[in-house]
Amino acid sequence: MRRVLPTVLGLLLCTGTALADEPVPIGDLVADPDTFHFKIVILQGAVSHVTPLPPYSPTPDTTCYGAYAFTLKDDSGAVDVSVLGICGRPLLREPEVRDGERIQLTAQILSPNRMTSAKKGEDKKLRVIANAITHLAQETAPSEGAATEKPKEPAKTDDGGRPAGDSGY
Repeated sequence: MRRVLPTVLGLLLCTGTALADEPVPIGDLVADPDTFHFKIVILQGAVSHVTPLPPYSPTPDTTCYGAYAFTLKDDSGAVDVSVLGICGRPLLREPEVRDGERIQLTAQILSPNRMTSAKKGEDKKLRVIANAITHLAQETAPSEGAATEKPKEPAKTDDGGRPAGDSGY
């Protein structure tokens, strides 16, 4: 019996963090966040309001850099997303997403009603923590009259593989 209990508990924990195969509509997530609590889900939509965040210290000895937040919107709703910083050494990191860009996001969900912390007087809110971001192809066609870019021609080379006109010095 002692060996069975840890195995059963481990299986229960694993099922709580299962990854969905298809993107979850953001409206479903916002409407019933408890259903998705502590699960890893796929979300898809357009990025807006990208905001770099200042360094933060999760412990007195550690500082994390390069965190940022943004809003992800699909046809059913919108949600704020946090991207955690890299902890340890100071570094500059630009946000991986840009306003207007379409992405697919793998994220951990923390329901505002369960196990999420809030400072005294602060409202609890849905937390979406990014794990992985995939950039999706833009679905827009070039507008009429827009200049089209010519493909670049390969550089001309001499018989030695050097650029033509290069004396080698």
